Amino acid sequence: MVEAKKQGQEEMSNEAKIINLMQFARKAGKLSTGVDACMRELHHKHIHLIVIASDTAERTVNRVKHELRELNSRIMTISLSSQSELSAALGLPLTGVFGISDKNFAAKMIEYWQS
Repeated sequence: MVEAKKQGQEEMSNEAKIINLMQFARKAGKLSTGVDACMRELHHKHIHLIVIASDTAERTVNRVKHELRELNSRIMTISLSSQSELSAALGLPLTGVFGISDKNFAAKMIEYWQS
């Protein structure tokens, strides 16, 4: 029981770390927000990671995954938090899809996600 709580807390801290890195990426100009902007950057091969809010519409998620399949892209997508939590943390209007265009930010976020 105690181990389960520790794992839950660790996941929350990793999620908080990912959101923190997203805030840094936004300040550095390495964050694309919204489906259309992310798809445009994806076509220009500027995106290294896509973050999708867990409560994003299924149609939007399918659109992103379809684009990734069409481009034979190996870009990873991660799902976390809610649109309202992510948007509030980043100081943005309600948004469900975020693209990270910096390789180092993306690599660290993937590392936190997988641990």
